[in-house]
Amino acid sequence: MWSRMNRAAEEFYSRLLQEFDEEKKGIHKDPFIYETDVHGQLIGKGQPNPLKNILNENDMIFIVEKLPLEKEETSHVEELQSEETAISDFSTGENVGPLALPVGRASLLSLLLNLYPYQIGFPIGRSYDPVTFLSLPAVCILICLVCPSPTFSLGELFMQLIGLYTMAHNPNMTHLKTNHPVTALPALWVRCDSSDPEGTCWLGAELVTTNDNITGIVLYTVSCKADKNYSVNLEDLKSSHKKRHHLSTVTARGFAQYELFKSTALDDTLAASQTTITLDISWSPVDEILQTPPLSSTATLNIKVESGEPRGPLNHLQREVKFLLVLADGLRTGVSEWPEPLEVKSAVDLVQEFLNDLNKLDGFGDSTKKDTETVKHDSAAVDRTIECLFTVRGDLDFAEQLWFKMSSSVISYQDLVKCFTLIIQSLQRGDIQPWLHSGSNSLLSKLIHQSYHGTMDTISLSGTVPVKMLLEIGLDKLKKDYISFFIGQELASLNHLEYFITPSVDIQEQVCRVQKLHHILEILVSCMLFIKPQHELLFALTQSCIKYYKQNPLDEQHIFQLPVRPTAVKSLYQSEKPQKWKVEISGGQKKVKTVWQLSDSAPVDHLSFHKPDVSELTLNGSLEERMFYTNMVTCSQVHFK
Repeated sequence: MWSRMNRAAEEFYSRLLQEFDEEKKGIHKDPFIYETDVHGQLIGKGQPNPLKNILNENDMIFIVEKLPLEKEETSHVEELQSEETAISDFSTGENVGPLALPVGRASLLSLLLNLYPYQIGFPIGRSYDPVTFLSLPAVCILICLVCPSPTFSLGELFMQLIGLYTMAHNPNMTHLKTNHPVTALPALWVRCDSSDPEGTCWLGAELVTTNDNITGIVLYTVSCKADKNYSVNLEDLKSSHKKRHHLSTVTARGFAQYELFKSTALDDTLAASQTTITLDISWSPVDEILQTPPLSSTATLNIKVESGEPRGPLNHLQREVKFLLVLADGLRTGVSEWPEPLEVKSAVDLVQEFLNDLNKLDGFGDSTKKDTETVKHDSAAVDRTIECLFTVRGDLDFAEQLWFKMSSSVISYQDLVKCFTLIIQSLQRGDIQPWLHSGSNSLLSKLIHQSYHGTMDTISLSGTVPVKMLLEIGLDKLKKDYISFFIGQELASLNHLEYFITPSVDIQEQVCRVQKLHHILEILVSCMLFIKPQHELLFALTQSCIKYYKQNPLDEQHIFQLPVRPTAVKSLYQSEKPQKWKVEISGGQKKVKTVWQLSDSAPVDHLSFHKPDVSELTLNGSLEERMFYTNMVTCSQVHFK
């Protein structure tokens, strides 16, 4: 028995260590299979962490769960599982994902109390209460779990894995054939199905280290229930934590999250963007459950903006950026996927009319006003508040007006060639002498300046030349748009923007940087529209975004965080209900805590809960009938001595 136990601990530790070492080397692998039923995965930092909504941590962790069932296997599930180990009905489907483990009758604590401890001189025949047992020194917990009993179940197998993990890390287990001192691995978490009375959805084991030495382990139990009639008392939570951990005093820290804005689909055909703006507030001490955060709290805005928000005022500019990307892709690959035109008339007809209008004005006229008014009108149809947020410049030069017409009408490479042929011929004949802003290095600007003196270089409109010509015009126009906004709103200077607008880098890199600048603009305009922050906060947010994008690639999933004073945002949360409210009770040790959380959405993604249908809600009582989700996290610490 002992040799089998030791070998199992060695093999399980070796398998986890292999995954850990490969992750550190940057080798990212698919989930691994252990034994025949266990699906394991190492979740690295920065990867989606299913425990983040509960513990608010994003460290590297191991997750083990039931191996997903194929379609043909699901028909046998009911026959193979007894009533006490049946998996919840969330696991149906053609090819389901990782499954939670049935918890069964035996909770983690009751299993611990029936262990066969490994320490010379430990009185095996004596009975111990839970708190006394878990506080005993040098206890190799969970050892006997590796010995299957006649009533062995899959849920117990996963309890055993926690036992093997603990055994392999216990420095008293010097007889194990592992390198000593052993490498401390990331925490191990077992996904459970909440089928027990406590609603257990996760079991976890996390090492405690001091000066790189493993000194103990913390065992976690996480429960989750859907309950619109929750009842909990803060003093009861404190008393329970004191008793469990032999403490005389504890501290309570509160956390609340408010959803200030979240995108929703406007209709069934238009998907919602992933724009969210939330406010996180933390404080201590906590006076009562669901306490409104005091103004002495610490607050942080979390902002994630996906470009193209349907209700935002920048749709026309977003389309110009997308067209810019089409041209950049065409320049790089030789193939362009042209978007649907906005104009009824062809690009060639629009350009010819534009040239005729200029010719009637003796070549020096300015048709900017007409085009600007059109854009402003379109923008106002989206949201009239745009006039105080992002106004189209009234000083569009010839090239910029040309960009506006061609970007909304060009549908082929032939359109580009024909349009630029018309323009060059008009310049060569002297029909037009359009004005331009200074500072442009585009090929078209060069030709226009040459036309002022009656001589022009001969340009062959073949290959990538027409694509590059329009791309250069678009880059110049968009850069000036962004400069106008950031400087006009006093959010950045030219020095701040130099990295994004410099023409001294490759044209593809210029496109990437302009795309970053557009994302910063989307972030700021979203905040200005939906939370209306003070200029001081907008300036700080702008500088934070600029700093981030000087060092990182474009990432519309990145969450920008901005510390704020609660007094500056109190109007946004004091009269609102939080999306999430949590209290953490501890006695000074970071990992030893009791957590109670209430949220309006399920914090566990592998469980399904009954949600009341609209017909179940009363006309005047929808808020009272609203479903809430409660989470409880408890833990016990064992010291290795």
